[in-house]
Amino acid sequence: MATLELYSKGASVWIPDPDAVWVSAQLLQDYSHGEKHLLLQLSDGKINYPVSSPTGLPPLGNPDILEGENDLTALSFLHEPAVLHNLRVRFLGYSSIYTYCGIVLVAINPYEQLPIYGEEVIDAYSGQDMADMEPHIFSVAEEAYRTMTREEKNQSIIISGESGSGKTVSAKFTMRYFAVVGGATQQTSVEERVLASNPIMESIGNAKTTRNDNSSRFGKYIEIGFGRKGDIIGANMRTYLLEKSRVVFQASAERNYHIFYQLCASRELPEMRSLRLGESQSQAYTSVCSQNITITAPSHDVWSIISTLHVPDQQMELFRILSAVLHLGNVNIQASGRNSDRSYIDPGDRSLAVFSKLLGVEGPQMAHWLCHRRLAVGGEMLVKPMSGQQAVEARDALAKHIYGQLFTWTVQRLNSALRTQRGQAKSFIGVLDIYGFETFDRNSFEQFCINYANEKLQQQFNRHVFHLEQEEYIREELAWSRIEFSDNQQCISLIEGHLGLFDLLDEECRMPKGSDESWVRKLYDQHLNSEPHPHFQKPRMSNSSFIVLHFADMVQYECNGFLDKNRDTVFEELINVLKASQVDLCYISKLISFLCDWEITNLCLCGSFRQSLQLLMDTLNSTTPHYVRCIKPNDLKQPFMFDPRRTVQQLRACGVLETIRISAAGYPSRWTYEEFFSRYRVLLQGPQSEEQAQASIRKALPQLIPDPDQYCFGKTKVFFRAGQVALLEKLRAERLHVAAVIIQSRVRGWMARIRYTRILWAAVTIQRYWRGALARRLALTLRHTKAAIVIQKTYRMVVVRQLFLMIRQATITIQAFTRGTLARRRYRQLVAECAAVLLQARVRGWLARQAYRRVHAAVVFMQCCWRRRAARRELLKLKTEARSVEKYRELNKGMEVKVMQLQLRADQEVECAALRETLRAEREAASVEMESLRATIQKLESQKQKQPQPLPVISEVEERRRAEEKAAQEILQLRQELQALQREQDSLYKEREDLSAQCVHEAVSQASAALRAELDEERRKYQGLLREFTRLEQRYDNLREMSLLTEVQPPIFAYVLFYVVSNYFSVLTSPLSPDTSSCPSPTKPATVTGLLECRKRDEAKLIKNLITDIRVDSALSLPPGLPASVLFLCVRQADCSGDQTRARSLCSAAVTAMKAALKVTSGFEPAWSTIWLWSNIKRAVHVMSGRLSLTENDLIRALSDLCIQAYQQLLSITEKRLQNIIVPALLESETIPGLSAVKLGTSRKRAGSDPRNVGCDVLTMASVLRELGALHTALSRQALPPTLMEQAFHQLTYLISATALNSLLLRKDICCWSRGMQIRYNVSLLEEWLRSRGLQAGGAVGTLEPLIQAVQLLQAAKKTDADAGALVQTCTTLSSQQIVKILTLYTPHSDLDERVTLNFIRTVQGLLKGRSEGQPPQLLMDVRRVFPVTFPYLPPAVLHAEQLVIPDSLKISFLHRA
Repeated sequence: MATLELYSKGASVWIPDPDAVWVSAQLLQDYSHGEKHLLLQLSDGKINYPVSSPTGLPPLGNPDILEGENDLTALSFLHEPAVLHNLRVRFLGYSSIYTYCGIVLVAINPYEQLPIYGEEVIDAYSGQDMADMEPHIFSVAEEAYRTMTREEKNQSIIISGESGSGKTVSAKFTMRYFAVVGGATQQTSVEERVLASNPIMESIGNAKTTRNDNSSRFGKYIEIGFGRKGDIIGANMRTYLLEKSRVVFQASAERNYHIFYQLCASRELPEMRSLRLGESQSQAYTSVCSQNITITAPSHDVWSIISTLHVPDQQMELFRILSAVLHLGNVNIQASGRNSDRSYIDPGDRSLAVFSKLLGVEGPQMAHWLCHRRLAVGGEMLVKPMSGQQAVEARDALAKHIYGQLFTWTVQRLNSALRTQRGQAKSFIGVLDIYGFETFDRNSFEQFCINYANEKLQQQFNRHVFHLEQEEYIREELAWSRIEFSDNQQCISLIEGHLGLFDLLDEECRMPKGSDESWVRKLYDQHLNSEPHPHFQKPRMSNSSFIVLHFADMVQYECNGFLDKNRDTVFEELINVLKASQVDLCYISKLISFLCDWEITNLCLCGSFRQSLQLLMDTLNSTTPHYVRCIKPNDLKQPFMFDPRRTVQQLRACGVLETIRISAAGYPSRWTYEEFFSRYRVLLQGPQSEEQAQASIRKALPQLIPDPDQYCFGKTKVFFRAGQVALLEKLRAERLHVAAVIIQSRVRGWMARIRYTRILWAAVTIQRYWRGALARRLALTLRHTKAAIVIQKTYRMVVVRQLFLMIRQATITIQAFTRGTLARRRYRQLVAECAAVLLQARVRGWLARQAYRRVHAAVVFMQCCWRRRAARRELLKLKTEARSVEKYRELNKGMEVKVMQLQLRADQEVECAALRETLRAEREAASVEMESLRATIQKLESQKQKQPQPLPVISEVEERRRAEEKAAQEILQLRQELQALQREQDSLYKEREDLSAQCVHEAVSQASAALRAELDEERRKYQGLLREFTRLEQRYDNLREMSLLTEVQPPIFAYVLFYVVSNYFSVLTSPLSPDTSSCPSPTKPATVTGLLECRKRDEAKLIKNLITDIRVDSALSLPPGLPASVLFLCVRQADCSGDQTRARSLCSAAVTAMKAALKVTSGFEPAWSTIWLWSNIKRAVHVMSGRLSLTENDLIRALSDLCIQAYQQLLSITEKRLQNIIVPALLESETIPGLSAVKLGTSRKRAGSDPRNVGCDVLTMASVLRELGALHTALSRQALPPTLMEQAFHQLTYLISATALNSLLLRKDICCWSRGMQIRYNVSLLEEWLRSRGLQAGGAVGTLEPLIQAVQLLQAAKKTDADAGALVQTCTTLSSQQIVKILTLYTPHSDLDERVTLNFIRTVQGLLKGRSEGQPPQLLMDVRRVFPVTFPYLPPAVLHAEQLVIPDSLKISFLHRA
């Protein structure tokens, strides 16, 4: 099948457009050979596209599955519209500013700060393969760093692009990556100096242009030197072609170099007032641009950086010379003479006086030689005055010379500051930040040199790309022919060849009366008339310009100023005036001497530039280059705005399209046999198995593609020409379509048969039900007829029966009324007779009762009279005892008063108990008195029985009795009221206690939560400071080693000291045995048993045997805490014996040895010694706290810090061991075989790098669980508390989750449904392992939640708005940026899956808008986050020397038991 057959109906093509450069169209009918038009469907209608020949057909579009591919060379059709469209989709649709193009990284300036350059991103790219990660500037830097360390070959990163495209920023990020990765193991000040050099160079070498506010006006090449271990040990900088003309002239809307504006902005500072600067608008060299731009004063930015580079003493001298340049520009040169052929400077010129004072030169001499020059005529020296214009040019030339020499001096000083004393670098990585191809409305000498440099770089780039292509073909043993590519050697020869532009320019500069016009005429004669050059042209309307056809574009250069800029002339007399400077300051005198270190040579500026450029090319050719092409998407500097015309122009200029052309000339599409078999197995015939994939492909491919020139078989890959992958995709789609039609026909027949069977069954069922319905209807009719007859019979019977009953009822009623009337008549007669008898009986009874009452009343009256008389007699006898009765009444009244007092006291809450006690006492007193009164009454009764008493006494006693009863009732009532009040008070107390308890509980819980959070924050800050202090100590040791130039290898026995310190930390807080628990005072020593005595001369030996020189195997075989216990018993013995000096020195020696041991073991990979040392430190702290009389806070704090340091070191060692296996084990391993699909598209791995080792061991989750299990076993063996183990594994699981999630967010091949299943299964294994060890209580499982939710996001549906809402509700721990990034990277793993549409992503972003407001703009998780650790207090068992079993291997037999 020919490629022309791809132009079928429905195919996508690209047609030119004046605004969008290229627009997409769809074919409405098939194309046949010979047709002159194509019917296309555009977004705004149909058109007929003219086709003159098959070669004039519009370019074909790539399949939809390749849209947004991160490597342009992976596209099936490699042409300009495909590249432009892919970049637009990635930039606007996916917000991805980086894209691979083979070995080139295309970086589009977003004009916005993106959260993709943090340290967590550097950690994610460190150690990863370039082919596995998303395109990034860090990926290129990592590839260069890995290639350098692996192959021990120098590398170069070439960053180019237009002004404002982001070259400087990319170079800064590259150097920052090297500083972080190269300084991770040996933190020194070299990394800081390398990064600090950027702001200084930007200040003195960058300026605002019409295209960029921070444009680099020079090129620089920084060589970062690395040592044997991959650490940065130095750097060197080379600069190219500083634009010195900008010092004295700037175009409209452009500015001078930043340093001048910074000086003017800081003029009010005390140390800057002596420079006598004014505002930037008042300076001649800085007054062109009047835009208001914020300027940072040097005191806040540049000065601190200069201090970092160890040149603080020279900063003021540097500022003095820069200020002198500004004042020189303000010198007023006035014309004089008849024809203005002379000039002069006013002797009172303030600017000249300040300039002379700052540089220490003679003002009159400077004024004289600015307006005159010395000529040699006939062996005599003549002084000739200059015109005003010539004097101004001389002044500007001097200013340019001073600034240029100052720039060179600054670079040399920076290089000296970046040098190191650690010896020669083993290899280096060079970062080239150089100007891109430039074309303006008016192009001069600077643009000519810049474009010449880009021609040389493009030639080197083309040859390198060609070389890599050929290497790939040779490695695969292909039968290939030489690839032809456009070489720009002719253009380079036009510029630098014999009698080229540079030669003619140098020749004209040597002529005494050489001019720009004569030079242009020579160019016309040489390259147009005598030997016409294809890359040289003459403009039609100008005789003072010429045109050069560069590789990127055709550029017209104006010849005015070429000779002056090439000569770069400054008069020798002015230099001599500077040499005679009278400044006494050492630094400024040396600096001025450097400025005057100039002599006229035969080498002009273009010659020196050619030499430096050739040196650069030699350096680049001797290294392995890596290319970064920066693109400026629009001229308005608007974030994420894509201008296709500007982008295409830069793609053509930077060589990206040339890379595409070279790749398209060969075999751009490359598939491994396994990938091809997995994707196109439907096109193969015969038995299909992965073992015979290569043979099957070799057999089937000639039948699929008849032209053998369109493909080629390699050792491990099959290569295709451009467009053949699209052809295979079409064949695959047709084969799948045919298979789908067959499957559909079978399925439709099966469905029709099923439908017929169901219809037949339905008809039979309907008939059966209908016949049943008719039968039921007949039966119902028969039932209704029979029922009617029954109803009629029954009705008739009911009517007759009702008539009978009515007649019967009437008869009975008549009889009843008749009989009633007769009965009532008889009753009335009986009643009348009975009433008469009753009246007689009642009257007789009443009369009898009246008589009885009269008799009874007379008897009672007589008895009362007699009894009254007897009572009066008794009253007379008892008068003497009447007082006792009155006393009783008073007592009763006193009781009432007391009861009232009790009632009042009951209202008081505090005296309730006292009231009850008083009431009880009163009751007892009342009962006693009642008993006495009863005794008195009994006595009176006995006397009454002996003697008769008068009747009045009886009434008094009765009154007293009634009073007692009344008092008793009142007492009972008061008692009841008291009990009610008591119950009410109890209920109030209970309610108040409940309320207060609840309020107090809530307040306490809130306060405790706040205090706990504050405590955790303080603990985290303190442990962070401790970790920083440890890092600074290590850095100090590294710097000291650098100064000594010696490397000391740590002894292996110091590897085990972690256990000693941890146990020593615990044992010193443990209780002793009864014999040793109490220690006498230091002033009065006493004999205490159960301790160990160590003599003064044996202390060093004890520390050495227990901490310093102990072996790993011996330490791990010891019981937990034995060294710490021995040390504690020795310290306790010295403390109890009163020798606190010896006890304190022993403690200090132990602490010092532990610190040294931790430093020594920090470089070891295994964590066994660290675990051993940590457990001993922890026990030492627990034992020492409050157990020794000499215990001080400083000692406890030192041991606590050691414990935290050992814990952090343990985690650091474990994290280093886990770091390289997390991603392969958790993300890449296929625990479920056969689930993951092979990624569509070719590998983007650069052709010059080695392929990944296939024979290496595959890392799985078993490797991770093995590491974690070994750590858990070691911690358990040392009897550490479970809470500490939970905290340690909480930190490690966070590292695993963060590292895996960061890698997932940066890898497109991982973001698919099948890989999500694999990752979820791997995470479940880790969860199961944590739960089986009981570690889920410490939050270790919770840290895996972000990774779990990311996997769920890969597996969930992503089509409708409901799916978007479900995703937002599910992914609660993921940030908005992370969710959008995963959706953007999602890649279908098969044809059954689809890409996530941009509309769906926009919907999710809208739902996440409220959540993202409170979140930091951070994409990746911080893998360096450290959770604060809390050490629980667990008092150990009682210590006694007799309980310790000390092995002989410790060699501490010199200790004596005390």
